Amino acid sequence: MNVGLRLKDELVAEIDRVAAANGQNRSSWMASVLANAVLAPENDDIPVLPIQGRGHSDDLVRVTVRLERSEIEGIDTVAAPMRMTRNEWIKRTLRWQLWDKAGVLRLAPATQAEIVRLRKQVLLIGRNINQAVHAMNAANQPESSLDIARIAGPFSEKCEELKALLFATRLALSASIGAEVGYWTETYRTSGA
Repeated sequence: MNVGLRLKDELVAEIDRVAAANGQNRSSWMASVLANAVLAPENDDIPVLPIQGRGHSDDLVRVTVRLERSEIEGIDTVAAPMRMTRNEWIKRTLRWQLWDKAGVLRLAPATQAEIVRLRKQVLLIGRNINQAVHAMNAANQPESSLDIARIAGPFSEKCEELKALLFATRLALSASIGAEVGYWTETYRTSGA
C-alpha cells in the first residue's frame, strides 16, 4: 500500500541524513521505523478499538495512479472529443466499471451540451406550435376575421414535418446516449466485434 504524508523540508532533510547513515533510502527507513514502533512489545496490551475517522462512503479520497506516457496520451486523445479532462475521463471510466448500471446517468460534457441544445430546439418548436394553435383557436371563434383554412392547411403540413423531425431527433438522441453508455460499459466492443 502506498501512503503519502506531508513533512516540513527540515524534517525530510533529517530523515534523509539518518536513513543514509543507516544505508537505507527515505522510504525504507520510514517503513522500518514505523514497523518497529507499531510492533513494539509495549503495544501488545493496547485494546483493539473500532477503526474511526475513515469518513463517509461519499467523501472524496485522492488516489494516485502511475501510467505510462503512451497511456496518458491515449487518454488525452479519447477525452478531448468529449471535452473531458484527463481526470474526468479516468473517474468516469472507473465509475462505469464499478457500477454496471449507473444510478445517475452522467454523460460526457459534449453529450450533455448536445442534449441541452436539442432540448432548447424542442422547446422552441413547442412554442411555435402553441402559437399556431392559438391562431387557429382565434380563427375558429365566431365573428373572427381570420381565415381558419388559411392557417390550418400550412399548420397541418408543418406538423407532419415536425413529427418526422422530432422522431429523427429522438432516434439520434437515443443513439448518442446509447453509444456513450456502450462506450463506458464496453458493450460497444461486443456489438461491433
